[in-house]
Amino acid sequence: MTQITPNALQEWWDSLPFKAMTRITGYEPTDFNPEEGYQDFVDACDDYWEHLSDEEKIHLYNEYN
Repeated sequence: MTQITPNALQEWWDSLPFKAMTRITGYEPTDFNPEEGYQDFVDACDDYWEHLSDEEKIHLYNEYN
């Protein structure tokens, strides 16, 4: 089995469309200010991601990739 690097996980996360981020985090873009391309939504999702363990990140990567 190929080892997934932290950089590969982050690149994957950064490339996800809003629909996938919504499924993973439960956050809806429409619950956030639309200014600046829903940057508040992206920031909230990134905060969610940063608080996951490496194991949780790998699980989500495998589930959604």
